[in-house]
Amino acid sequence: MTVIKTTALAFMALLISATAAAGHHEKSEGPKLAAKPGQIVIVYYWPCADADNGMALLKEMIAYERDASPYPYSASPAIHADGALVSVDVHSSAESMEKAVAWQEADATWQAQFAKMAAACGSAEDLSVNVLTMQ
Repeated sequence: MTVIKTTALAFMALLISATAAAGHHEKSEGPKLAAKPGQIVIVYYWPCADADNGMALLKEMIAYERDASPYPYSASPAIHADGALVSVDVHSSAESMEKAVAWQEADATWQAQFAKMAAACGSAEDLSVNVLTMQ
């Protein structure tokens, strides 16, 4: 009888702790912050004459950046409600962003990809950039 009681008590303890812990992860299942305080978010907005080709080129550029940039940052392509191309980049700091931009300006492959996007979209002059410092 003692073994049965011990087993039953152990089983009950497991059930109680599992029930108590079952909701511990629920808060982390929701959306996470887009960026943390101090990070820099850049939103590029580019109306594009050939949006399909422009999006393909944007995705190629982001893949290239991910592999080649010595200054890591995240970039995500999107389509604005009005059909314009959008890229949302998140940098760990203003200093990291400045280094990444300097790398882009100096990297011949990145510049060639940007030129292809400009040709697909019609003009680089239509590109607008919003820089946000997260709080």
